[in-house]
Amino acid sequence: MNSRFFLLSAGALIAASSVHAQLISESFTYSSGNLTTVSSGAWAAHSGAGSNPVQVNAGGAAVLAGGSGTREDVNRALGSTYVDGVLTASFTVDLSLGSVPTTGTGTYFFHFKDGSNTGFRGRVYLGSPSVADTDLFRIGLENDASDGGASISYTSDLDRTEVHTVTISYDVAARTSKLWVNAPTSGAATLQDSTPAGSFLEITSVGFRQAGHTYSGLAVDNLVVTYTPVPEPEEWAAIVGAGLIGFALWRRRR
Repeated sequence: MNSRFFLLSAGALIAASSVHAQLISESFTYSSGNLTTVSSGAWAAHSGAGSNPVQVNAGGAAVLAGGSGTREDVNRALGSTYVDGVLTASFTVDLSLGSVPTTGTGTYFFHFKDGSNTGFRGRVYLGSPSVADTDLFRIGLENDASDGGASISYTSDLDRTEVHTVTISYDVAARTSKLWVNAPTSGAATLQDSTPAGSFLEITSVGFRQAGHTYSGLAVDNLVVTYTPVPEPEEWAAIVGAGLIGFALWRRRR
């Protein structure tokens, strides 16, 4: 065997260690109605069940609405419990038929979730614009802050009349998150929260939240959730070993 073989083997092992396992692919292609009902239980309420429920519209999107009173929050299980690795969720947001928050510093509408009804991480926020303009809004990120927290970071103003793609990754063990808006994850993150969340949570689902704030008609669609595992010690040993052998053969052939 030559050095090329070993180097290719090392490359294959590295690639295998970074495979993204798809956990959820959700396009909300249900009939119109309450999401928990029309999805036949794929989505479940974890707060405010049945009160101002999340709706699926005729266009095939889940519609979130803020406002007064109790409002339903929903989640979809990932099919396993995650204690390490990186979970990534991507979805589109469309406010063209709704209204943006006009006051305050924002409210979170998406999060990763543990097995309880209150353990949330990697929170994505809908924020009011930096200037008074009803056609603008911002997206925010914080690992575990409440609505209006001073530590929430926000994007620049976004056009309400356009559809935007939001991607968030959450490192379960490190308890940190990154967020991209209309950008590939191979590039620099639009926002990131490198301050670890206050405590470790085992992640079991993703959730959408409705809150008592001044926005309406937030349509979310095309949700994809993936998982990137942490390479096992034996995988790293194989990668390093193949690389060293390949390098040694390359040196000897020169």
